[in-house]
Amino acid sequence: MEKLLQDIRYGARSIFKSPRFTIAAVLTLALGIGANTAMFSVIRSVLMRSWPFSNPGRLLLVSQRQANGNSNLFSTQDYLDWKQQGGLLAGMGAHVSWQFNISSPGEPPQRIAGGVVSSEFLPVLGAQPRLGRLFSAQQDQPGAGQFVMLSYAFWTSRFGADPHIVGRPIQVDGAPYTVVGVMPAGFNGFDGKELLWTPLQLRRDSGIGASPNVHWLSGIIRLPDGAGLKQARSQLDAVATRLHREDPGSDVGFGVFVQTLNDAFTSGVRPALLMLMGCVGLVLLIACANVANLLLARGAARQREMAVRTALGASPFRIVRQLLTESVLLAGAGGAAGIAMAFLLLRAVLAVHPPQVPRIEQTSIDGPVLAYSFVSSMVVGILFGLAPAIEAARINVNDGLREKPGLAGCGFGRQRSILVIAETALSCVLLIATGLALRSLWSLRNVELGFVPGNVLTFRIAAPSQLGAQSLPDFYHRMVDQIRAIPGVESVAVARDFPLGGTDPSTPILTEGKTPAPVEGEIVSRYRAVGDDYFRVLQIPLLQGRGFDARDTASAPAVAIVSESLARKYWPAENAVGKRLKPKIAGSSWCVVVGVAADVRHWGADVVIEPTAYYPYSQVPESMRSLVEANMGIAIRSRLSQSELLHSINAAVAGVNPNVPVYDVKTMDSMLSDSGSLRNFDLSLLAAFSLLALSLAAVGVYAVMAFSVSQRTREIGIRMALGATSRDVMRLVLREGARLAIAGSVLGVVCAFFLRKIMTTFLFGLSANDPIVLSIVP
Repeated sequence: MEKLLQDIRYGARSIFKSPRFTIAAVLTLALGIGANTAMFSVIRSVLMRSWPFSNPGRLLLVSQRQANGNSNLFSTQDYLDWKQQGGLLAGMGAHVSWQFNISSPGEPPQRIAGGVVSSEFLPVLGAQPRLGRLFSAQQDQPGAGQFVMLSYAFWTSRFGADPHIVGRPIQVDGAPYTVVGVMPAGFNGFDGKELLWTPLQLRRDSGIGASPNVHWLSGIIRLPDGAGLKQARSQLDAVATRLHREDPGSDVGFGVFVQTLNDAFTSGVRPALLMLMGCVGLVLLIACANVANLLLARGAARQREMAVRTALGASPFRIVRQLLTESVLLAGAGGAAGIAMAFLLLRAVLAVHPPQVPRIEQTSIDGPVLAYSFVSSMVVGILFGLAPAIEAARINVNDGLREKPGLAGCGFGRQRSILVIAETALSCVLLIATGLALRSLWSLRNVELGFVPGNVLTFRIAAPSQLGAQSLPDFYHRMVDQIRAIPGVESVAVARDFPLGGTDPSTPILTEGKTPAPVEGEIVSRYRAVGDDYFRVLQIPLLQGRGFDARDTASAPAVAIVSESLARKYWPAENAVGKRLKPKIAGSSWCVVVGVAADVRHWGADVVIEPTAYYPYSQVPESMRSLVEANMGIAIRSRLSQSELLHSINAAVAGVNPNVPVYDVKTMDSMLSDSGSLRNFDLSLLAAFSLLALSLAAVGVYAVMAFSVSQRTREIGIRMALGATSRDVMRLVLREGARLAIAGSVLGVVCAFFLRKIMTTFLFGLSANDPIVLSIVP
């Protein structure tokens, strides 16, 4: 221990004697360690943090397998049928994300996020209420009454943490709901934003439950002790096989998918985050190579010192230990500076994070992240210090004592060149990845969306629950008329969901004649309930026929408009106008196709086009009405700004019903930006890391060349004395630097070629072997 303390004291003195060297090394390490710490904190929060439920590793999300092999939500009938199979599914809970209108006398209406759940859902999560109790099985029965559970956050903010709230009624969607209990602090559902819950009260014989093809429920089960995911899948596959044998035509026989919570909520972002973590790892390696180069240069200047220490009896092991101690001290200082830099980097990341990344807003520099930074610093200190330390320990004492100060051995030169080639190759790999991502993003910008998002403002409203089924269309008609009368509004449309927002259901359809068999992985058709002027507001071209208008009322013959891809799929080489189709939904009628619309990329520029059928929302069957018409979106085309329109919109909505809040106000341009925000986020970080790597590599090349020239001063002087010009000397030096850069670039292109399979998953409309990027980057 005494010798170690002696090494630390000597190492600290040695470092402080060279302030310029120390500052350069610490800043270089701070960049690499800071980027790694910030990225690890994001990885930990999104992919590694435990879910706030009891033993979350035993929870599995269950979804239904469709005829096309896709995963989908459960229909009411299939959910109840699967629960009846017993075993793992006997206690399966069901959940639907929902939003509610909350109103109180003297307060403005408020729209809040919540969930509609079965009585098994909260117990499956292991939740225990802070006040009151959970929903009982009797309260989850149809006709049992109206009940609500409050989150701790909503209880404290809206009701002042009233300890007597249990048993009292509150106004939810314009009706009294009895408060059953209050959940503990920190419990806010899967997405961390749910504020209250009501019971599902499922029924098979009416409403949504009457249709086996309306998929709207997500399921969750808890694995019993001793059972694993593989065993659960095996049991459920066996149940699916039996059900299919008993009823080959039923959806329930196609089976179910099971996923852990982490897989279900993070599988879409995990590859991108792991790729970015690999990128910052490369940046850290480049930083290590740079500091190793600095240490090699410093070691060349300390050859006489090492020779003297060896002559006085220091063993090679003691020399290595001393130099590694100095390296670890440098790394510790770089790690401390890196943590400070990580706080700044993390603030920048959180400022631009996309909404698709779950739990990223919970990211922080906490104890485990600090421990990771400490361990990284120690490993890095050994990594960049080992080669210079071993090289110094091999010094020849006689040569070292005779050599003039400042002359380097050939071993140092070779190692420095190798390190520069390596860091140039690594930075080349990152730059190629960035170049490919930029080209891919450019390809996305040129994709035809099928609609015009500019100058369109959207928002959502929800009809009060006390309105009868016959009053709902009239409520939205009056709402649209009020908004259409606002000065500056060009056109208005109402729809269940608009492109880039919402999750319209996928629904099989029947057609007169031959219906194509489902194709694996392909959506059969999307069900979109829309109103008059929908195609005009979004400027979706109608290729044949007409759009919906005032004639298409609930009492008129049922009609539909199909997308070009759906028409081509079901009526190839025919005119689809005048054909008939029928969505496989309980209570649906045969619909006459009155128009064919251009294909629309509903979910984003990088998502495949899906065959879509549009129906007038006033003709939605009764089984779909509560799911469609209770919560609708309105789109306005206008050249006025959002701030100019919003006051008038609120006044128009209040003129129809003052208890209906306007919420989720967005321009369609912002929705388009959000749909590509994950790609933009990945590209922004990738570009930042690549530029950082390029800067470090450039510094590395400069350091090697500057050191090389300083060691060849005598040689250069002799060359000039013999007639060499300044241009000849410059050409000599640049040729040597170019040789290192070219070698690193070639190696980088080769490495990028072997990594092309990873990059392919992140590219759109582009090959990972794109010749433009592979030629420009080097």
